Amino acid sequence: MARVQQWEERERERERWAEPEEERWPQVRPEDRDGGDFRPIVNPYAIVALVAALLALFPIAIIFGLIAFSHPKGKGMATLAVLLGLAEVTAVAAFVVLGGSLTDGITKDDMPFAAQTDASPVTTTVVSLAPTTPNAVPTAAIIATTQIAATKGTGCAEAQVGAIGQGADGGTLLCLAVTGSTGKYQWAGPYNVGTGQFDAGTTCDPTVSKSGRTADGRALVCEGTGRSGKWTAWTE
Repeated sequence: MARVQQWEERERERERWAEPEEERWPQVRPEDRDGGDFRPIVNPYAIVALVAALLALFPIAIIFGLIAFSHPKGKGMATLAVLLGLAEVTAVAAFVVLGGSLTDGITKDDMPFAAQTDASPVTTTVVSLAPTTPNAVPTAAIIATTQIAATKGTGCAEAQVGAIGQGADGGTLLCLAVTGSTGKYQWAGPYNVGTGQFDAGTTCDPTVSKSGRTADGRALVCEGTGRSGKWTAWTE
């Protein structure tokens, strides 16, 4: 019996010093904060608006900034985001207006050649350059003489001896004296006549150029050896 009384006394002593469950782990209720009115610590709309403004996403910055004014906190951040968004809108509008006004007065003649487009075809002229020789006339790089239309085997006049003609197939023909027939000339060829322009009687080097032509379209041949050769009319 004494043991039972001791056990009961110990249980009563333990219950006396035990803390209530609700006091040991108190729960914070929403109505206990800020005098019973629960309010968010930050304004998420203001944060989104400011980040969008910093990233130059001005439509999102302005929209979320205006929504953020309906919340009690973060109005300063929302105001900053809206102002940045409006500044970005103004900058974009100014760029568009000024960019258009700068190009209004530019005509096609003022544009660089590479930027101009023209429907007309472009004609390319190919220029043949004569080989460099000691006796070449500096202005002889371009042969402007028009070749005579000729037919191989047909006769040509004595005044045309040495003249350079062009056959129907594009080959180069020469008006030459017929061997063994006095006073008879005809178109012969085709021959390969150099494009260099020289004067008859001047020195030449056959290792550099074996044939050429005069300014009036007569064929020349370099006769001789080494640099002591002479430009001679090509007549046969």
